[in-house]
Amino acid sequence: MSTIGELSDISVPDLIEIFSRRKRTGRLTVRMVEHEVQLFFNNGRLICVTSSDLTLRLGRMLIRQGTLSSQHLLEALSVQAENSNQRPIGAILVEKGWITEEDLLKCVEEQSVEALARIISEGPGMFIYDAGQLSPGNVEPVPLTPEELLRKASDRARSLKDIRSRLPRQSAPLSISSGGTGAIASLATAEAMVVTALRSGPKSLADLTWQMALDERTLGEAVLTLCDRGIIAPGGESRSQSSPLSEPVLQTR
Repeated sequence: MSTIGELSDISVPDLIEIFSRRKRTGRLTVRMVEHEVQLFFNNGRLICVTSSDLTLRLGRMLIRQGTLSSQHLLEALSVQAENSNQRPIGAILVEKGWITEEDLLKCVEEQSVEALARIISEGPGMFIYDAGQLSPGNVEPVPLTPEELLRKASDRARSLKDIRSRLPRQSAPLSISSGGTGAIASLATAEAMVVTALRSGPKSLADLTWQMALDERTLGEAVLTLCDRGIIAPGGESRSQSSPLSEPVLQTR
């Protein structure tokens, strides 16, 4: 039997605390305007977090972190497909020696914290709890306790709110400034990706979100850093009022 409710009546942190304290086993699905997150519990322990946001897929995050190459990801996905998608992609990458166990744990932690921070920081939504539902076998388990995950996700949610408040407006065109046309070799990966995208002409935040495989926080931090360094410049009105980077898009995992 499913339990359905609105997040206006009870918050995600409160739901996690209740399921953890009551030693529940099942799946909590949180549906927001832009995406969906599923949290799986086993006897009160949060064992798995999945997100419909493609930018939070493990392979993409490892590539952004500079830990994994695109070629190795494609090869690992091929191996996973040969095994009917039953094996976690992270386990395959570790087995092949393309990432370490430590790399995997750090990325899964970041993936889980980021997904939970999104649903904490966003607006209206609903939840569905299905008791007894087990986690899928092809994803990595969360290395954090519910308490640790909530603490880190709450800190991240506050960071997201701050980033959103300082970003240019969604429709404001961004372009490379006259003094920012030099080499991008010294830039961080995300910042270099933004500059490369803007070399073909001005683009808004909404355009960059659609075109680039960067999550909201990574893209937002890159844009703010580039603006602060004078490498790119926003046109029109330059500040938003806590608006998210992307337009509503829901993908299923």
